[in-house]
Amino acid sequence: MSRFVSITEARQAPGLRMACLRGIPSPWTEAAKGLFHVKGIDCQYAAQSEDDPENAIAAWAGNSSVPVVAFDDEPLRTGWVEILLLAERLAPDTPLLPSDWEERALVFGICQELAGEMGLGWAARNMLVRQGFESDGAEGFHPKIGKFLSRKYGYRDGEDYRARVMDILQGLSARIEGRDYLVGDRLTAADIYLAVFINLVAPLPEDKLPMNPRMRPTWESAADDVKAAASSALLAHRDRIYEEFLELPVPL
Repeated sequence: MSRFVSITEARQAPGLRMACLRGIPSPWTEAAKGLFHVKGIDCQYAAQSEDDPENAIAAWAGNSSVPVVAFDDEPLRTGWVEILLLAERLAPDTPLLPSDWEERALVFGICQELAGEMGLGWAARNMLVRQGFESDGAEGFHPKIGKFLSRKYGYRDGEDYRARVMDILQGLSARIEGRDYLVGDRLTAADIYLAVFINLVAPLPEDKLPMNPRMRPTWESAADDVKAAASSALLAHRDRIYEEFLELPVPL
């Protein structure tokens, strides 16, 4: 992977660029990295640096969320669907969406259950926000971070995020049983999204996912019954996808 450059440099560069956070394995960002890596697409990664003005990502994209993907002078892409479709367009010879429309619809549906609103990433993040509120920061996000995230990403008191996370994990566990891939007989975007998003409740060990040490306790704080909803087969699939297709240790 190319070295990180400043946001200012990335804004001025041609080609494919992506704004990230350093040291934090945001699954939305890691999924985009995974797509580009599998497809062999050269991407210049960027992060806030000392040379950038304050809040450089927000100044570029309108808010501070990552990833922000730029390609030449086309409009910026921040949603997982748009990023996936761009990757497919740039490297069509290594498809991660099936040509069969039913299988393709299934891949999009599984990715939505992982990356979309009410999906695994969204629900797990809000679950960890709630754990932080209820434990005064002993588990989940520290309440100060939780308040920021709750305002930014639509936390709602009435939602049962834990049940949502467990339902998705149990469904994926049943889906992968006896299969080599989630859809069809080859790697698809669904396998990549699964591999990175499951880290929110059952992260890879430090030697494979060397995240900011202040973040690891948060990512490891899901309740035991939540972790148990991810079957051994599902975790083994995650591990295989990383080992065969993605980068290890994960470059952050």
